[in-house]
Parts: sequence; structure tokens; C-alpha cells
Amino acid sequence: MITPDYIISMVAEHFDLSVDDLAGNKRNSKIVTPRQIAMYLCREIISTPLKTIGKNLGNRDHTTVMHGIDKIEKEIANDENLKNTIDTLKKKINPQG
Repeated sequence: MITPDYIISMVAEHFDLSVDDLAGNKRNSKIVTPRQIAMYLCREIISTPLKTIGKNLGNRDHTTVMHGIDKIEKEIANDENLKNTIDTLKKKINPQG
């Protein structure tokens, strides 16, 4: 079964980060983008509630999660590399999907 924790760990592994990095307070771009991708994938793949995503990523506010998801949705439209990265992660997380 796919859980938010599983998605977060797969994203962390893909970007060579720890789950603690994604859930932590660091805000540099090496961590922020993967964190937002994790938020996006939790919502996209298993419709995780915003509050749950926030809780799993370091007790972030649901508005922070909404912002992260919106940002990734907008960037996918303009950034082929990001779109490919997300497609790759979706296949890793849910090979049958």
C-alpha cells in the first residue's frame, strides 16, 4: 500500500536526501523543491489531506502545503525536466500505476 511516508522516502532517495532533510526546517533550493514535489505526489497519487501532508513533512501548515503543490503544478507546465522527474518518481512509487 502506498502511504505518504513511502512517497516521502522515495522522493528523498531520488534526490539523495534524508527524510529528515525533507521534514526539516532548511529552506535552500536543494531541499525545498524535492519537499514540494513530495507534497505534490502525496496529493496526486493518493489524495492525502493537506493537513496530513503537512504533518508528515515537519508539521507544516496546510497553506504551506497548498502553496507547494500549486508551485509544482505551475512549474510542470513550463519545465520539461521537472515533468520528467515527476513521471519517473510516479513510476518508482507506483509501478502498476
